[in-house]
Amino acid sequence: MHFEFVGKDLELMKSLKYDPDLKPNYESIKGCLIWKDERSDDLSPDAYHIVSSLFVARSLLHQGLFLENHPIDPELCKKLWAAAQQQISEWPGFKRLTLSAEDKDYFEDQIARAEREDL
Repeated sequence: MHFEFVGKDLELMKSLKYDPDLKPNYESIKGCLIWKDERSDDLSPDAYHIVSSLFVARSLLHQGLFLENHPIDPELCKKLWAAAQQQISEWPGFKRLTLSAEDKDYFEDQIARAEREDL
């Protein structure tokens, strides 16, 4: 797997603008919060996969964990994160490493709901 955005995907990712007024949505399959300004609908499948991996990595931070706590491949998680920080340092997702109290409550409620539904 490659760790970098290329061509049009890189342009799209760099064109994303942070909107502090947006509210997150919970992505139940990935178990993470996503804001509308963090990805473009026009990304290639490869770029979408990279962004999805960044969402999952950031979700670890939102849970008070570290990238090293990634349950499948912590080394890959750290490499992807570092490459993205170098390549798309202004990505809106990097401005949301810490949740507001409201977003944290929403996230915890969604995780609890998902766990109840799994029973």
